[in-house]
Amino acid sequence: MKIAHRAAAGVLTTILLAGGMSFSAATPAAAASCKTSSKTYYLSEAKVPMRLGHVTLRVQVCENSKGKITSSRGWSEDSTTAPAKLLGWTVGIRGAYQSTSSNQLVRWTATGKAQTCLLGKIPLCSFAEDFEVTGTYYSSKFMGPTPTPKGKVSFKSKCTNKHCKLKFNKKK
Repeated sequence: MKIAHRAAAGVLTTILLAGGMSFSAATPAAAASCKTSSKTYYLSEAKVPMRLGHVTLRVQVCENSKGKITSSRGWSEDSTTAPAKLLGWTVGIRGAYQSTSSNQLVRWTATGKAQTCLLGKIPLCSFAEDFEVTGTYYSSKFMGPTPTPKGKVSFKSKCTNKHCKLKFNKKK
């Protein structure tokens, strides 16, 4: 009997761990309404008159019928254009993380960098141009003034070091 209990506990633990690894946030409640928003920025550098690549932040927020945030998740994507790769550029963004969370406010942030390297026997690289993209959501029932519309994700991008001269273009 003890072996059967241990086996069942092991199977249950494996299922719970596997489910936790699949998603970065809790599964939304049955009565929740979920919305997914995204913003893509097409990066260029002040000294380079061409598109280097793009970064995208996506945010999903679920609210219950009372306007309380029940769950959220965020993810990011990046790409470097072929011409930029030929010149040694790379554009990268690390996975999104939840930087602020409550039942009325959630903020997802992703950080990244653009850099160029001339490859040879010794790679010579420019300073990294670090940046950040955030998505902030105030629940539809948020009490008080907000800098952005309630019930919508507000996206912002910015450079985060003195070497960054990136332009964040929203259109292709």
